[in-house]
Amino acid sequence: MKPDQTAAAVIAGNRPAEADMIAYWEVTDSGLRPKAETVAVLAALSANTSNVEMMRSFVSYIRKTYPPIALDGSPRAVNIVGTGGGRSTFNISTTAAFVVAAAGGRVLKSGSSAYSSSVGSGDILSALGLAGSSCDAFTEDMLGHTGMAFASATRYAPICKRLAIAAMPLNFKIIGRFVNALGPMICPYEVRGSVVGTSTLGLFDHMHKISSSLGIGSLIVHSEEGVDELLSVGTNRFVSSDSSEPQMLYPTDLGLQDGDIDALTGGDLHINLAIMKDILRGKGHKTCTQTVALNAGAALYAGGFANNLQNGTDMALECLADGAPYRKLEQAQAYVKQGTRTLERVA
Repeated sequence: MKPDQTAAAVIAGNRPAEADMIAYWEVTDSGLRPKAETVAVLAALSANTSNVEMMRSFVSYIRKTYPPIALDGSPRAVNIVGTGGGRSTFNISTTAAFVVAAAGGRVLKSGSSAYSSSVGSGDILSALGLAGSSCDAFTEDMLGHTGMAFASATRYAPICKRLAIAAMPLNFKIIGRFVNALGPMICPYEVRGSVVGTSTLGLFDHMHKISSSLGIGSLIVHSEEGVDELLSVGTNRFVSSDSSEPQMLYPTDLGLQDGDIDALTGGDLHINLAIMKDILRGKGHKTCTQTVALNAGAALYAGGFANNLQNGTDMALECLADGAPYRKLEQAQAYVKQGTRTLERVA
């Protein structure tokens, strides 16, 4: 099928073969497709994320053309990131990343600006002075010295930027929902595993199928409250990329206390920063703290730093009790400041 035929099929709501879609992404990445067509294809895909083959074609093309970069130490690190969408909360996975590192794990976190909430991981990290570096050597050094680092948006496959530019002046958070949802699968760096949060059962199933078929080590999670994280409130489910059957997770089975989901609601940047810092200091609301511990525990487990989810959650709770994650935040900030001053002197 020729590229224009593939595009026409997608726009009409049909489903081209996966091989035809991969070929389409290749010519689009080369800048050989018209802007209007690209926008129409993106809109059609974003309006209907129900076809796993369409989603997998994009991930397959990126991972083949731009293989994940193996930094020194990154194959022993874990990523923790959501697909976006669903109920708005404070920045749970970003907060959990500091807990993982403070508990002895390694974190190489990807993320972006907000999709479903007012403040995304990228927004929070920028405010903290921890926006990812475009320099792989700096990211590698930071991971080695602090146990954590952050993937810069500039390190993602060039096709992502090309698609975002093509969509302008339209809001890419809407028109590019298809791409944003696949963010956890196209992290630019090689990691041992990823905790991938999904806000719907459909995405939960798709992320599982994509990660399983492409050999992307992942622990896919979903809260039945419609949140792309594990919650200490209500019921969750999870499945690893090398397992066939999802498992249900009831937080009370791990010794966590049920609470009010409204306690997890976030706000603007200043509110979310305050919530995060209180939790990292060991002074957060109990429901928020337990939810962060549950997600950090999942990351510790997925990264091989804990024997199971119970063990990982216990490690996270113990770490949170003495404020160690806040000290990890301070360490990361100090490292970035020192590195920035060094680069300025060299320049």
